[in-house]
Amino acid sequence: MFSAIKLKKYWVILSNHLPVMKKLFIKALLIFILVTLAILIYFISILIINSIRDFRPKDISFRLEAESIQSFQISDSVFSMLSWNIGYGGLGKYADFFYDGGKMVAPPQNEYRKYFEGISDALESYDSLDLILLQEVDTFSARSYYTNQYRVISEIFNSHNGIYIKNYDVSFVPVPLLKPMGRVVSGLAIFSAFPPRIYEQIVFPGNFSWPTSLFMPDRCFLSIRIPLGSGKDLIIINTHNSAFDDGKLRVGQLALLKNYMAKLYHDGNYVVAGGDWNINPPLYQNTAFVSGDVVFKIPFDFDSPTPDTSWTVVFDPYYPTNRDVSAPYMQGYTPTTIIDFFVCSPNVKTMEVRTLYDGFLYSDHQPVYFRFELK
Repeated sequence: MFSAIKLKKYWVILSNHLPVMKKLFIKALLIFILVTLAILIYFISILIINSIRDFRPKDISFRLEAESIQSFQISDSVFSMLSWNIGYGGLGKYADFFYDGGKMVAPPQNEYRKYFEGISDALESYDSLDLILLQEVDTFSARSYYTNQYRVISEIFNSHNGIYIKNYDVSFVPVPLLKPMGRVVSGLAIFSAFPPRIYEQIVFPGNFSWPTSLFMPDRCFLSIRIPLGSGKDLIIINTHNSAFDDGKLRVGQLALLKNYMAKLYHDGNYVVAGGDWNINPPLYQNTAFVSGDVVFKIPFDFDSPTPDTSWTVVFDPYYPTNRDVSAPYMQGYTPTTIIDFFVCSPNVKTMEVRTLYDGFLYSDHQPVYFRFELK
């Protein structure tokens, strides 16, 4: 036990240091308050700016001038097309992504250039195809070093008719905190060897709740109508459905898309929809590939009312189209799935579908080739 003399001694020492400790405490408290205020002001400013500049797309239907459409007769009823989510050139083999449990927002610039050059070279080898559907095409984003990817790809397909719509336009994405994503402008593109007479941008219903909605894509789909010699149209749809939600958004999106497709088909047109659906096709099991024929013809159900039971969902069951991006890709270890496929009206005959597998070298998605015939 301490004696009274020792207690008095320690009290005198503590009393002498109290002014210094008090100053240190006050200083630390002030620093904490200032840092907290700075963080609050930072996030409140971002919320205000993004709320003011919140991008809200609208339904658009644009009819091209008659004189701008060359009169032509399609001598062959067979068409070839490709669908590919290029992942803004930032999600190649060695990339991960923070939204999915990784750490990366964007790869180093030299790595990004390799990915996007690989995507561009691959697309150049597909320039003989009739139709190209692309998703996650950046035009002014920090994550892709402000490359106008649509302009670059348009030069590759300079003999095609290119159409682009935005589905993601955010002034500043503040996460992750230490290295935020920043400015994002991205969208969907279709390149068609045949001049469309109408293109439409249709906005999907629903979105995330505020303030999350300020920083997420505003999902749309892009539709073009190619006039045929029969007087009917071939409708090509490029879709990129929601991700990172509990699935409810996709239910509404599919309902709208199917009703849209059904009306066009019942008017006598041919309809093909492709893209990144962010769902598995019917009967596909994520844990194992489906065995059987290369071409699957499955009722277009998606667990909700169908436009027609003879509609078909077509995909290549032998190769995955999408990989997990919580870590760099390792074949045989990284989880994979199929979420990129095509949906066809009953008057469209499937001739070939093939996933062009390259080990996810340049994107977290693989391009899917599709050849079909109009009945």
